[in-house]
Amino acid sequence: MENPWQNLKPNNGKYIADIEIDSVILERIKRKIEPNMDIVPQTTPIIYFGNYDTAKACTISLNPSNLEFVDRAKKLLDDKNKERLCSRKKLKRADNEELSDDEAKEVLRYCKNYFNDEYNPYNQWFKPFDHLIKRYCNYSYYDGTCVHLDLVQWATSEKWAKVHASIREKHLSSDLRILEHLLKKNFEVMFLNGRTVVDNTRKRLGINLEEKSMRFKNKPLVIYYGEYNKIKVIGWNIYLQSAAGGGYEDKNRLCDLIKQNL
Repeated sequence: MENPWQNLKPNNGKYIADIEIDSVILERIKRKIEPNMDIVPQTTPIIYFGNYDTAKACTISLNPSNLEFVDRAKKLLDDKNKERLCSRKKLKRADNEELSDDEAKEVLRYCKNYFNDEYNPYNQWFKPFDHLIKRYCNYSYYDGTCVHLDLVQWATSEKWAKVHASIREKHLSSDLRILEHLLKKNFEVMFLNGRTVVDNTRKRLGINLEEKSMRFKNKPLVIYYGEYNKIKVIGWNIYLQSAAGGGYEDKNRLCDLIKQNL
């Protein structure tokens, strides 16, 4: 029998071996792609980005970008085309098939190794966020002290805002329990990037957030803070990856404003 791990990429010269996976996560990864849900074909759910087991902080967004699996021409990434994660194509599985336990473990292994350079992480999105996190508390995606989570684990073909509201609601109803399950871990701090993420996360998780308003780059800045399951929650209304977020010096100033006001 072929070794299911033989084609996996190394993490700094080593494999992250012997992945332990609980039944809730296992069953979520094994789930087939339901039709008419705007899910990128031939993809697998992204339970988390990075090393969940060692992380002390987490960041939360709505759902993974389609660019985690396809290029801008919507062609599926593969071994020859800088794949980031484990697709169904790699597993030789159709969209309407459930994955086996071993295949689910392989999918999770790719998620766990995501920030290894060999895995082609989507740095254009993650680096700006990582810069602020590292300045704030010296945690990072790239050393395993921070992990990224989503309200929904499927990558959708269109950006979240363009997905029909009824389909978004189905995704949230199905996947929110996975995020809640992952947040049983005793993280020290949770970061929420941008007003849309703040609004959706606090509504879905029932987080009571206080607000502080000020100015940043001559624009309104709102800092949000609160607690969820003893996890310190910090958010802001400016989307770091947008023009409003500015360059790295601007992110330094934003971080310093957050630290000064909390």
